[in-house]
Amino acid sequence: MAPIPTALKRLAEHALVIIFILAVLRATFVLFFVQWQIFDGQQSVLSRMVFNALRFDLQVTAYAVALPSLLSLAVSARPMRQWEVAVARFRKWYFAVVETLVVALGCVDLGFYANFQSHINIVFFDFFNEGPIGLLQTVWEEYHCLWYGFALVVTAWLLFVVAQRIERCPMPVSRRWQQAWWIPFLLALAVCMRGSVWRFPLQIEDTFVSDNKTINDIVPNAPYMLKKALKEKRDAFKLRSASDVLAQYGFISLGQALEIYTKGAVSVECGDTMAALRRALFVRAPRKAMLLKPNVVIIYGESWSNYLFELDGPGCDMYMGLRKHFDADLLFRRFQSVQNGTIASIENLTVATPFPRFFASKYRLAQLPTSLALPFKSCGYDTEFMSGMDMAWENSAEALACQGFDRIYDKFHILRDDPRARYNSVGVYDEHLFDALLRQMGEKRAKPIMTVVMTTTNHPPFEFPEHLCLPPIAADTYKKSCFAERDHKVLGKYLTGFRYYNRALARFLDRFKASKAAGNTILVITGDHNVRSILNYEVVDRRWQYSVPLYIYLPPALRRAAYGRLTDRWGSHDDILPTLAPFALGGAEYMRMGNNLLDTTAADHSYYSYNVERLLAENACVEQLRRHVNARNALREVYFQLLLRQWDRRAAK
Repeated sequence: MAPIPTALKRLAEHALVIIFILAVLRATFVLFFVQWQIFDGQQSVLSRMVFNALRFDLQVTAYAVALPSLLSLAVSARPMRQWEVAVARFRKWYFAVVETLVVALGCVDLGFYANFQSHINIVFFDFFNEGPIGLLQTVWEEYHCLWYGFALVVTAWLLFVVAQRIERCPMPVSRRWQQAWWIPFLLALAVCMRGSVWRFPLQIEDTFVSDNKTINDIVPNAPYMLKKALKEKRDAFKLRSASDVLAQYGFISLGQALEIYTKGAVSVECGDTMAALRRALFVRAPRKAMLLKPNVVIIYGESWSNYLFELDGPGCDMYMGLRKHFDADLLFRRFQSVQNGTIASIENLTVATPFPRFFASKYRLAQLPTSLALPFKSCGYDTEFMSGMDMAWENSAEALACQGFDRIYDKFHILRDDPRARYNSVGVYDEHLFDALLRQMGEKRAKPIMTVVMTTTNHPPFEFPEHLCLPPIAADTYKKSCFAERDHKVLGKYLTGFRYYNRALARFLDRFKASKAAGNTILVITGDHNVRSILNYEVVDRRWQYSVPLYIYLPPALRRAAYGRLTDRWGSHDDILPTLAPFALGGAEYMRMGNNLLDTTAADHSYYSYNVERLLAENACVEQLRRHVNARNALREVYFQLLLRQWDRRAAK
């Protein structure tokens, strides 16, 4: 066997130095910030924690080694001593600098964590908003700069000595027959850069290995978190002036938008724009004398399409046991999601944000008065967000905790509490999530609870439980002209995901209605967005394009016969909170973006279904309601612009 090229050996040694540095930094983190008691009962996750931590370190190391590896490979292809010596000299200086930067960044990350209980995130860049002079003054006044600088210089010198020692021997000229070793090396490098040999590359969700935040914080390293923060900064939305926002929606002034939206009830007084916006956008729920406040559960079903129910028929059971529940309770079919993605729909429900990817911005750390959790908490509720997914996704756990949710219950909590639970690459199967929800409903509590639930199984890559056995679908179903997807295998996965969720939901409802919880729990169930890709909207009416169903279960004490006559109203996700408010939020103030679908005094023609791509309403009222919605959206965005700028000013102090 041909000997390993010297350049490869030296690259491997440099890589080991970087891995060692990252390990020392992680050990320092554990020493300063981790209490050993947190590992009690968590032994089962330690192997996953160590494995994922190693994956993050190998990824950073692979990126660091990539450039000198390519240079070394290029030189080995045409071996010449002077070039190999030059590349060896480059490696020596390159790795000394890179390793020093890794140490410095790791120390900065430790300091950031000590102050903010978080690794480097997008807020890190706010330090640079002061300008270079202000930044230098802050650093000089608040940190022991001389000692830190001296320690960094000593570290840099030691790392240079190590790099020099690795490159100490003269480089023998590479032989062409040794180049075969580069193939496995480059393959290993590519795998490490991807961080995975499985379906998904290494991503932020892999930092979550348990239900304990501190254990999860051990997993990532500083370079990875800086990369994530840079991406969030690059993708962050920009705050605009009020005039630009108003012009976008077709208004010449804030007063004009207020006039249209509030019918003249609100105007700017004494120049206090924020107060006027709050009066326009926020309302107080009516007080009702109730002996017992109802528990509230809002379930967002992943890709729960409204139109696919239309395919139900002989040989094609799409309801999977749901029909009896739809017939017994309230079902709104003229309903749309407001947003067209999962995280966008979660953000819209939980904080009513007008901005995309809000949870990826620094403002996720600001508790907003528009938060869904706050009016419930003011009425004595506990608040919880449940999902089968890993809640590191899109910073969901961090953002929702900042928005006032008392508890985040995700994949790792379910796996901890239910040894039978199984999961796929997206999350715990919906049936186990519903089991967890039923267990929670059966617990005795001192306070009522508001729970938001997000399912995951009806999502690509459509991996289902091994035991799944659904009634077959007739072959001619796949040939229907309503489908844009002609591949029967692909289409079958989408339909299986939809039917699996429906059966899991139907079984949950069967058990729920047989439990004590049904006597004092409101259920609101809808889709986060419509199914994508498979429907042909040249054939299917476009009113279905963003349509999801809305199902409401009311406990017996809250039911009224008149409600059953209101289900033909238009509606959207924005109407969920106003519909719940009279039952649960007596006296609480909340941001009202929609209408109470169960208001028996309102005219049906005043209702509309708003999606960011389409507004649906009675034909005679569409233009008037469009103007109303534009005014609402303009006022909300101006309110958020002012609110977030206030937060920026407070954070800068």
